[in-house]
Amino acid sequence: MAERDRKSSRNRSAATSRVRWDESYRNNLPMKILLEYATVVTMNARKEILYDAHVLIEDSRIASVGVVNSGEADQVIDCRGKIIIPGLVSAHSHLTGLLQRGLWDEDSFESWSQKSTATEKSFQASADDIYTLHSAACLEFIKHGVTTVLNMFTVPSDVPLKFIDASCRALQDSGIRGILALSVKDQSPDNQAIVLDPIHAESWVSQAKEAAAHVSDFGSRISFMLAPSAPQRCSDRLLMRCKDLAESLGVEVARNLYGEPMVKRLEKIGFLGPHLSVAHAIWLDEEEIDILSRHRVNVVHNPSSNMKLGSGVARIKKLLDRGITVGLGADSVNAGTVYSIFEQMKLAVLLPRAVWKPKDWISPDEAFQMGCAGGARAMLLGNEIGSIEEGKKADLVVLKPSTGLLPTNNLIAQLALSESGESVETVFVDGEPILLDGRVMKIDEDALLDALSSLGPRIATVVNTSFH
Repeated sequence: MAERDRKSSRNRSAATSRVRWDESYRNNLPMKILLEYATVVTMNARKEILYDAHVLIEDSRIASVGVVNSGEADQVIDCRGKIIIPGLVSAHSHLTGLLQRGLWDEDSFESWSQKSTATEKSFQASADDIYTLHSAACLEFIKHGVTTVLNMFTVPSDVPLKFIDASCRALQDSGIRGILALSVKDQSPDNQAIVLDPIHAESWVSQAKEAAAHVSDFGSRISFMLAPSAPQRCSDRLLMRCKDLAESLGVEVARNLYGEPMVKRLEKIGFLGPHLSVAHAIWLDEEEIDILSRHRVNVVHNPSSNMKLGSGVARIKKLLDRGITVGLGADSVNAGTVYSIFEQMKLAVLLPRAVWKPKDWISPDEAFQMGCAGGARAMLLGNEIGSIEEGKKADLVVLKPSTGLLPTNNLIAQLALSESGESVETVFVDGEPILLDGRVMKIDEDALLDALSSLGPRIATVVNTSFH
């Protein structure tokens, strides 16, 4: 009875707290929130870790880090014994992949690609389905301390704006910082069984401009990017149209890249540059790594996907040694494991040690850097997020240490190697709590999980009809 009363009291307290926060933000009240007496992993240029430190949030930004007078705050959160880290960044993700979680354990990328593409096409997701899938993916990211997600989204060709709208609403309603990267390809040499819809350059450019304008209506937390698929799936003409359009829109280009001879081809046509982010970047030789470095191209490492699909092992240490910015991506859960950057940190450290000599190993410090500041820079958001510094966006994660972080002998190493997301207690984006004391603040989690579960019979029908 006593235990039930204690649980009831905690639930009432959490509900009261949630109402107070919801009312404040619904009324657009200016908020000064003080997180006090925490261990703060700043990830600033000096990589400082501050103890018994305070972080003052004012509206959407970090107003002060260090010693702060609690009288300045409208709301005070006691963080004694807790750890504050920058919000993590998944710089390459496919949220629609949640549809096929657990499917297609194939022995080649080509077979996996054929089956996953055919399944997605046969499923014929509605806009409501996209909203459910992308909302659930955001929920999983948030619970793992991820505050920024790039969603590489292949939009069904019919009425594309309704699907873009559904994805943006999912991002916005979850509270996460999202980048909708519109994916496109016009050839498929690695997947001859898939018939591509013809792409007419001018109509596609018109659609992309319309999509960018639509995304901008969702406010500053949701942004737009162009995402041509891997080079073997895109003609030179399409790639350069993407580059020109990105320059005219003032947005970044994100794309997949596997290696030789793709890098030299992209350099030859003038596609490489600092506004380009490439995912995977495996099979690169020394010359190609030098080319990426020379053009200041950003790289996103996706170790779980590369391992799951048997794609290869990226030479990330060599990229870092050449001064290339590297972030981390959870990719797609049907091509990897979970929507977690803690997972990618761990694999980024461990995978090279199984195949390379120590000079090519990644340290836990480097992996953690890639998961926050590196990912932010790869998304050209390094001036806004990725570290805990005055003036930056208040994208923060409060950890209540679980066994993986205790005893705390080497905090960064334990964050990179031992933390699973179990310690994530509270998540702020733009100074707004989107997870508070373990409770999601903006999503009806039970209703969302019911909607996600209801997709199961339809998925089973597609799989049984198409592949059995």
